[in-house]
Amino acid sequence: MRKTEDYLVDLSATPDKHIPAAIAEKVFNLVWRFDFTAPGFCLLDMGTGVASHDLRSRMLTLKERLSEIAERRTGRRLVCRSVGRFDQQETTKFHLDGAPAESLLMLGYEPSQVRSGMYLGDYTCAAFNRGITPQKFLDDLNPMYRRGEEALSGYVTELPSAAEGHSRILLVNNSSLPFSEARTNPLGVMHKAEIINPTEAERRIVNSMMLVVSETDEISREQQQEFVATEKINQKVY
Repeated sequence: MRKTEDYLVDLSATPDKHIPAAIAEKVFNLVWRFDFTAPGFCLLDMGTGVASHDLRSRMLTLKERLSEIAERRTGRRLVCRSVGRFDQQETTKFHLDGAPAESLLMLGYEPSQVRSGMYLGDYTCAAFNRGITPQKFLDDLNPMYRRGEEALSGYVTELPSAAEGHSRILLVNNSSLPFSEARTNPLGVMHKAEIINPTEAERRIVNSMMLVVSETDEISREQQQEFVATEKINQKVY
């Protein structure tokens, strides 16, 4: 549905792999949308040579910048509700991650030999075009089932595969509110992963951060720094 240039931000040639303030503004515009002109997601190609800890550090820095932008523009902050790090090798259906109705999911993908596909489904737009709310769409046409997946098919974007050795950050508007003429409701999209060659011999590490609209972080600064520093993998799924 969306062209690659509509959502891809290529930082692979950036020497220090830092995310400039201007890029954070662009990310915010693409992801935290209030109408259907923006895709509701953004893919950052970080290129090669980004260590796992550095990737997570970039995610945390981006979270802070997005929160500052949100507060400046809307008067409300985006704060950290949860973090996680896991080996995800199980194909999923289109879904929202469990979170409040206004939420943003940030996923940091480390380089992997496990081949996979990633898809975004604009269920909010599909619902709007049917004259129903996103919640009604989920109730009547849940994409976990074939009928719902068919209803969503015209609203799906397949992300390009990662180049060899590249780290990437995917940001997804995980909200579930309906379109508002006042442009006050963030409009979400669903996501799904297709794992082509799951194997215990390799890892497909995903670093996850859920952001929500609130005043203060639910995850402490110390816990956020532990997320950056840890070597642990919380969960292994096949």
